[in-house]
Amino acid sequence: MVQAAQVPNVGSSFNWEDLLGLLRDELQEYGGLMGLLNAQQQSIVNRRPESLLEINQSVQTQMEASQILQRRRQGFVSTLASSYGEPNESSLSELVHHFPDVTRPMFESIIEEINGLISRIRRKIEQNQRLLSRLTEVTDQILGVTDPAAHSKTYDKSGDLSNLSTEDRSTLNESA
Repeated sequence: MVQAAQVPNVGSSFNWEDLLGLLRDELQEYGGLMGLLNAQQQSIVNRRPESLLEINQSVQTQMEASQILQRRRQGFVSTLASSYGEPNESSLSELVHHFPDVTRPMFESIIEEINGLISRIRRKIEQNQRLLSRLTEVTDQILGVTDPAAHSKTYDKSGDLSNLSTEDRSTLNESA
């Protein structure tokens, strides 16, 4: 979904449509990522590991595309900040007060929408991680009940809980 657009020169030829287009592209990418995270959650809840692997790859690709657009926006904003005499690390929200009155509400609205979507994405990722963790715990419990000897838990060198599989155990027959 990412389009190869160059960061325009923010000089006398600055076009607000360039920035708006970049923000819309970013919003679209985040929307696509949210859709994939919802699909990922459904695969977790419905215990469909085959689709989960495929969706995880799509999530990774979408996150990379979103990061590309985010870096492109940050470069654009940095250039815009210098043209206004502001620090290069200024956020777009901090620069909006320099925009013409007629464009300000539109930019404030899309910035708010992007920030809200990023917050929802972070919450969804955390939620999906918790679901996966819980699913792993439940699976471990089921395996422990069905074959306790083959599914013992121990602690590894770093103090984390790990499984002691039958391959790690000694195969020496100690009876004479």
